[in-house]
Amino acid sequence: MNRGTVMPQSSRRRLGLGDTFRLSRTRLIPWLFLSIPLVVYLSMLGYPLICSFVLSLTKWSGMGKPPVFVGFTNYKYLLDHGQLALALKNNLLWMAMFVPIPAAAGFILALFLKNKSKLNVWLRSMFYLPMIISNTVLSIMWLAVYEPRHGMLTELLRFLHLPVPTQSYLTRPGTAIIAISIAGIWHWIGFPLVVYLAAVQDIPQELLEAAELDGASRLQKIWHIVIPLVAHATTIVVALGTILSMKVFDLIYLMTGGYYKNDVVGTLIWRYAYEEAKLGRASAVAVVEFLVIGALLVPYILYRRRKGELIEI
Repeated sequence: MNRGTVMPQSSRRRLGLGDTFRLSRTRLIPWLFLSIPLVVYLSMLGYPLICSFVLSLTKWSGMGKPPVFVGFTNYKYLLDHGQLALALKNNLLWMAMFVPIPAAAGFILALFLKNKSKLNVWLRSMFYLPMIISNTVLSIMWLAVYEPRHGMLTELLRFLHLPVPTQSYLTRPGTAIIAISIAGIWHWIGFPLVVYLAAVQDIPQELLEAAELDGASRLQKIWHIVIPLVAHATTIVVALGTILSMKVFDLIYLMTGGYYKNDVVGTLIWRYAYEEAKLGRASAVAVVEFLVIGALLVPYILYRRRKGELIEI
């Protein structure tokens, strides 16, 4: 057919329908492969979530008599008493340290350790090593650090001729969450390092070289090129750090013995469910925790997506 020949309207319509069908089939096939895993995942996620909400509307000890429907009595109890507010306050205090400090430290370490050398490989391994330690072992290690009489921190303060506290940092409500969060940061810092390291190494060197030729300083290259190009890594680090901050349980419980003034949401759920045998109230706390995580993360993810800082899959 010559370049100047006009294709008949019917032929163009048939070609358009065929293209549409092929495009629809191309988009449908991946979802067909994902359908079974998605159904399994949603059933294992959605069913417990629905059951938790239903259970939060009941009064039940977990054994013996069946659950008794009490409506929103458990939620009213949480609003009228201060345990949940204290737990959320401690969670937010933990989050204020656990999210930004490892993210910033991991990013800075990634900038210094991005080049491949024997020393850098060894340093990466050392910074990631705490990640493989279980929380139980981690708690024992940091209990030894914070031991008030002969702990490592106490001996360091004595060596520096600084005042030594007579009471453990883990027994004072004002310092317990901060002290434990330091242990959590030491344990978690390897993850942001790995994520940022992959993102930094993926930046095209041509961009940095072109900026250097234009006279950009090292800080200008980091601020205007590196940070925007690793924004997707920041989203991952911040989102997971936020979720883990709201779900923290074992470090708090193991290092404080479950002292109620150091409660976070996780230990409060444990207290209601296993110590007081009030599963309905514990489920209400879990539902509130789910809503708080959603309220924190959904706007953040939408903001990042609107700015184009999420990788499209």
